[in-house]
Amino acid sequence: MTRKHHPSGRNSASLMLKRQVRSWHRWLGICSAVFVLLIAISGVLINHSNQLSIDSTHVKQSWLLDYYGIKTPSNIHIYQTSPLFASSGNLVWVDKQLALEADSAIRGIVPFDNMLIAIDNSNLYLISNEGALLEKQDITTGLPSGLIAIANDGQIWLNTDTGSYMADNELIEWTAAQPFAPLPWSTPLTEVGNDSVESSTQMVSLQARSHHLTWERVLLDLHSGRFFGALGPWFMDLVALALIIMSISGVYLWIQHKPKRVK
Repeated sequence: MTRKHHPSGRNSASLMLKRQVRSWHRWLGICSAVFVLLIAISGVLINHSNQLSIDSTHVKQSWLLDYYGIKTPSNIHIYQTSPLFASSGNLVWVDKQLALEADSAIRGIVPFDNMLIAIDNSNLYLISNEGALLEKQDITTGLPSGLIAIANDGQIWLNTDTGSYMADNELIEWTAAQPFAPLPWSTPLTEVGNDSVESSTQMVSLQARSHHLTWERVLLDLHSGRFFGALGPWFMDLVALALIIMSISGVYLWIQHKPKRVK
């Protein structure tokens, strides 16, 4: 009769350990695979964000803007619909392009000699019809202080805390003056009964919200786990720990299955 050889206690323990390690290795790999792919893909995209223009491409998906808590601006003003001249807070929009980020809230926009003129409470901005900032004036260049409103009746007028001022043809000299007739001060168009203004307001609203979030920021948050909230980075730490355990267990299993050399 042939005697069966039973594994010794030491060999039995080693076999059980290998089975447990193999099971841990397999399940850790399955559970972390999705997040490993997420980290790897987002990392590659972040490394090439400039070449792919991800760093300058803004998020336009409303649900994602809502997720980041970026609210709809309440101070959107449409001054002209075609072509579109609008403001949202301190931002000036020409068609669908951000033309200017002013120092404070915009007080008015008027067209002038194939350009636009926008003002906040202390600066005057010359903007091309294509949305490029051409010039900025302030008190150091002779501009009156305390700007309230702007008008164009063939001449550019400013209403300020100290009265009205009229510009010369080059917008260099400002002279205190009293107009002979009421001036057409720049005021936003009303949305009531105006579908064009309403659609323009919705478009500017989305553009203004989108201005605060780029796809590079989203990818960075995904990569670090911040996208998933306060516990996200800790969860990504667990994924990293799982990869470390997988690496160690993988090396252990390889050593155990490595064929022994015959002497």
